[in-house]
Amino acid sequence: MATILLATDGSEYARQAASRAIDLASDRAATLHVICVVDQRRFDDPALSSAELATIYAEDHASVSVAEVTEMADSRSVPVEGDTRHGVPHEVILQYAEEIDADAIVVGEHGDHEEHFSGVGRTVTERTDRDVIVVEATP
Repeated sequence: MATILLATDGSEYARQAASRAIDLASDRAATLHVICVVDQRRFDDPALSSAELATIYAEDHASVSVAEVTEMADSRSVPVEGDTRHGVPHEVILQYAEEIDADAIVVGEHGDHEEHFSGVGRTVTERTDRDVIVVEATP
């Protein structure tokens, strides 16, 4: 069975990428895996950080972002699994893609991220042989 990985950050651009990833998963009869990475460069481990509330908020936002895409996929009867992790986004995305043996990785062109997702998508594209789809933002 095919496997599609969607990296999301909950932004409008990521929602557009989610829609494209769900279509792709539906067309390929694939399982959709959704991941949101809490960027460790911006948010430390809450137990060790003076910015504990910001980290907790980022973790909650990541969970909500994954849940939103999971609901979208469920409504289309697309098998879906979601996860949130801490780390450097492109590194975590590539590691997760390896774990699930993703056939394709989908990211939005921009996002709510210090390093725009286009930068993450570009880095992911440069560091993998997997198919990477960077969904262009539309107004």
